[in-house]
Amino acid sequence: MKIIFRDAQHAWNPTQEEIKAWAYSGEKIPEQDWELAVNSLENIPMICSLIDDEKCNRTLFFLGSLYVFTGDLVRSGVAEEIGRLSELLNIVKMKAKSEKLNDWIKRSKYLIQHPNTYDYDYWGLGSKYVY
Repeated sequence: MKIIFRDAQHAWNPTQEEIKAWAYSGEKIPEQDWELAVNSLENIPMICSLIDDEKCNRTLFFLGSLYVFTGDLVRSGVAEEIGRLSELLNIVKMKAKSEKLNDWIKRSKYLIQHPNTYDYDYWGLGSKYVY
């Protein structure tokens, strides 16, 4: 089944329904660097639930996207956004099942407290924490 994105030209700014449909499909990544397209503070709880869902075969992709998102947000230095991420980390921690997701939460909290420890190899595309 081919996923049709509401923006037929590009898969950027996908809806949560489109992200979920792709997560359970056998389709390739719709766009280069799609990790960046799926990331938003609003999508974090959904992405975490996909990572914890054993039926989702895209868990590494979504886990990698979370590391990229955290790294980019912390590097931006925007206090309000970093604060929202901190709140979300506390919320998703209450429901997180997998060790991989709990590791991301712990590492993200540490990076927020110690932004000078940022390393692209771990917080950028192709994160060594994931791959």
